[in-house]
Amino acid sequence: MINYLLIIITSICIYHAVKFIKLIKILNSNLKIFKQIIILLKDKTTSDLKKEKLILNYSKLLFINSLKVIIVAIVILSCLFFVNMFFTSLIEYILSIYGIILITVCIYIYHNILNAKL
Repeated sequence: MINYLLIIITSICIYHAVKFIKLIKILNSNLKIFKQIIILLKDKTTSDLKKEKLILNYSKLLFINSLKVIIVAIVILSCLFFVNMFFTSLIEYILSIYGIILITVCIYIYHNILNAKL
């Protein structure tokens, strides 16, 4: 029973952390940059020198955004491991099929309740 409560609380905390950091926006930005790079590589009219400069700029942006994603992932995982130090079976339960289903349902319901227009 304590595992259920801990998973629900940590899921809600992670949900708010992801929304606060705007992780989805960062990931969408990465996808846009990838699309721009592909379009640039297919473009025959742009000179090679300009392509090199643009690809270097896009690479810098991708590197910075990827570092942000990695830092967020490390912070989330370290929080989970910190909680796991006190409640030893939490990580095992989170990685089980029931834990994954519980997290998915919990976040889905919480997201819909949070965005519901009352």
